[in-house]
Amino acid sequence: MAQLCQHQEEFKERNTRVIVVSFGTLPAVQQWMSENCDHFTILLDRDREVYKAYGLERSYWRSRNLKTRWYYFTAWFRGEKTGDSHGDDLDQLGGDFIVGKDGKFKLVYPSHDPTDRPPVEDLLKILDS
Repeated sequence: MAQLCQHQEEFKERNTRVIVVSFGTLPAVQQWMSENCDHFTILLDRDREVYKAYGLERSYWRSRNLKTRWYYFTAWFRGEKTGDSHGDDLDQLGGDFIVGKDGKFKLVYPSHDPTDRPPVEDLLKILDS
């Protein structure tokens, strides 16, 4: 999300609507979005129906693997805010999807672990194609 937020103007220039689906609590999501990324639309999915429909997995081990721990440690060391889970499920894995104007998927990318996301530059290239 942080990477997407850093490029929110580029998404706006491409007339792209970014919809973030979260299972977080409304106050936590609203606070994070107002501090980081106010141009995106948030949909709350507390029951994870969208996550299930898109085949996004939960994994205790992949959510806590060495790569993920290193990512959060180095972010903390650099003084970056990584967010608070507010007691929510840390095992739910996310994904990235791009739906074209025709309603067909241009990208389906379920994450293998919390750090596994396509580079924003790749997303922008798909939008430009």
